[in-house]
Amino acid sequence: MAPQKEKPKKERPRNLKNQRWAGIVAAILALGMVVSLVGAYIGQAVGGGAPLPDQQAEPEPEDYLNYYEGEVERLELYLEENEPTEAVLLELAENYRYLSIVQQIFFDDQEAAEEYEGRMVSLFQSLVELEPENPAYRLELINLYLEQRADEDLIIEQVEIASELLRDNPDPMLHLSLVQLLSTAGKDELLEEETSWLQDYMAPRVASGQADNEERFYYAILLGEYRGEIDTAKEILEEILEEEREDSSIYQNALTYLEYFRADNDEQEIIFE
Repeated sequence: MAPQKEKPKKERPRNLKNQRWAGIVAAILALGMVVSLVGAYIGQAVGGGAPLPDQQAEPEPEDYLNYYEGEVERLELYLEENEPTEAVLLELAENYRYLSIVQQIFFDDQEAAEEYEGRMVSLFQSLVELEPENPAYRLELINLYLEQRADEDLIIEQVEIASELLRDNPDPMLHLSLVQLLSTAGKDELLEEETSWLQDYMAPRVASGQADNEERFYYAILLGEYRGEIDTAKEILEEILEEEREDSSIYQNALTYLEYFRADNDEQEIIFE
């Protein structure tokens, strides 16, 4: 009897694990998008720094470092001479964020990166004071506290305030960001509270047709990632794909997650065959 050929293992879509938060990316990328938009405006409002050299050759790491250091110097000088505003603090935080990334990626200088992150903590604390009702700034602050292993009481205080703000004025994307931060931090009890509340809020909206496809997308992520209802999540994502244009961001994000959930199922089938 001829030996059976080993069943080929299905290959997981490349880099899919790294894309699993492509649609929401917790608070960090969501805030990064806001910061970038504000930066385009404030660059003109406070005089604007010299742009990164427009050259045919790819900029060197030092070019990025010099550029962002120049932007930080310009904005810090502006704050010395003027009252702090939300827009200026946001752009300054953005440039410190980029400096931290450049130092880690190109120069492997963790000490410098942590120094910039410490400055970002101070900036987001100021933003929280300026805009205490904005949960997004508190989420960014929670993330920075977690990265810096800050005092537990500081973290819990911001989590509780952010949770209360999001329950008063629900925002599924930001609430999922809070859920992701709690999951990363291993705060299981708080994680269960927030996922349960968010499901109770979103389920009737989805069932009644009140939710648009963006909100249904977030609901699918909540169910698939945190409530163990992968089949239901896949059904919702498939419905979104039927209704959305292929060139829309919602379509692409739904497709990414649907492939991710399918890949997980394929792996489970291989394990139990």
